[in-house]
Amino acid sequence: MAVHELAGTKVRKEDYINLQAIAQSYHDIHPDVSDPQQQVRFGTSGHRGLTGNGSFTERHVEAITQAVCNYRENFGAKGPLFVGEDTHYLSKLAYRTVLTVLTANGVPAYVDSKKDFVPTPAVSRAILRYNNHRHEKLADGLIITPSHNPPEHGGIKYNPVTGGPAESDITRTIEREANRILSGNNTEVKRISYDEAVQGDLIIPYDYKELYVAELDSIIDMDAIHDANMRIQVNALGGSGMNYWHKIAEKYHIPIDFVNDTYDPQFKFMNYDHDGKVRMDCSSVYVMAAAFQNTATSYDLILANDPDYDRFGIISGTQGVITANAYLTVASHYLMTHRNFEGMGIAKTVVTTDMLTRSAKLLAVPLYEVPVGFKYFGSLYTQGKIAFSGEESAGASFTAKDRSVWTTDKDGIIMCLLAAEIKAVTGKSPIDYYNELCEILGRPYTMRSDAPATLEEKGKIGRLTECDVTEKTLCGDPIIAVMSQSPYGNFPIGGVKISTENGWVAARPSGTEDMYKLYAESFVSENQAAQLLEEGKNLISKALSK
Repeated sequence: MAVHELAGTKVRKEDYINLQAIAQSYHDIHPDVSDPQQQVRFGTSGHRGLTGNGSFTERHVEAITQAVCNYRENFGAKGPLFVGEDTHYLSKLAYRTVLTVLTANGVPAYVDSKKDFVPTPAVSRAILRYNNHRHEKLADGLIITPSHNPPEHGGIKYNPVTGGPAESDITRTIEREANRILSGNNTEVKRISYDEAVQGDLIIPYDYKELYVAELDSIIDMDAIHDANMRIQVNALGGSGMNYWHKIAEKYHIPIDFVNDTYDPQFKFMNYDHDGKVRMDCSSVYVMAAAFQNTATSYDLILANDPDYDRFGIISGTQGVITANAYLTVASHYLMTHRNFEGMGIAKTVVTTDMLTRSAKLLAVPLYEVPVGFKYFGSLYTQGKIAFSGEESAGASFTAKDRSVWTTDKDGIIMCLLAAEIKAVTGKSPIDYYNELCEILGRPYTMRSDAPATLEEKGKIGRLTECDVTEKTLCGDPIIAVMSQSPYGNFPIGGVKISTENGWVAARPSGTEDMYKLYAESFVSENQAAQLLEEGKNLISKALSK
């Protein structure tokens, strides 16, 4: 993958987003529902878009919220709705819109009592906490976030009574209803003014942060972290959980240094990512470059999260950034050997490293492989089948020490804290731990590339099946499997994965951007991983030309 000349450098003033222009577009643009690009489209985790191209506007947020109000009882939710928001500028605008529609529909909305931002894992915890032992008037949630996407992006996702991302049947229902409402120019949307909404009795203060932080010692060995007296820095990346980290340091008496822990909707402190875009990807070497270059020698660990705090980024001291796939391998192995999780397994998506497959075999625990999307893990947690789940895009969660469900959504905070626990308990850095596992399991070489794709091309890629791959070999090795359905659950994976004895390549369309993603992993060499990517790209080109 070509690296942009600006990658790893600080964002230039001319690339700061124009907040006034974004606000004007959000309120003034009316989407053209006949244009598929401007319709409501839920990807792997919610609807995302931009105001400028008419894909994320006030009308979208109104229609989606009204659709949720119309159907939430069908999804089992008759109680309050928990509302979270991250630090993207559009999230603040959409937050106001959501509350005006919820209250006009008579839906009680639980908002942060300190008027702070609310990260994704805190909303998932809140839903599960509220619904625990209840059999009626269950709660659900809306989280206003485009995750790690650039500063000018907006997003909103629905978490039903299960606490995690909505499954496909629910998102399809919301999509259809929201687009129907949009096609009628939102005349069916019930709304009141924001001032009227916040003065009413349907906006209910809720201390998300206090409750979440107080429960952390049920899942993390906070005493071990405190006693280890490590040097820890948190690069808060201006995200929704920055004050959660301050509360963690205060409550558990852990000395933590902080950077980028103030609200800046322009994200002026960011570095450019690999492609020259401003993207708050806490697992990116380029995004985290400044922290590593300037301060890594002073700390055992540097921890980071994306704007809604469902992803993790970890710098292992002077050893540098540990990749998401590597850390998932470490975290799952540590948990399965340092907790009482007997009889439980681990889960991964089809494009997450096969190191988890090898590790599960070594540990003699079940492995569940599902399509991309954290929504596929939720039922595995609630059924008690898994103790850990992870995806290559730096998203993961795990169960509490007593084997109870912690979240059914990604939680970047506990993943960062687990890195500190691993260091405290074993004395090993995450990278040292990983290197030891590679001595036993083999060392993988993973690569990913993104290529432009139209909506039509993305549709073709998403519909690929075994019949579309006629080749018998890949990188000179016999192809042993072509997969378009997941090994667990037999769900469509929305693309194709081709495997040999020594590696694999997979292609799937992006759920949020006009591109498709190619993944490759080789247990032979970095060169072979690059070759897998190249041959995979040729296979996709051939399939698209049919």
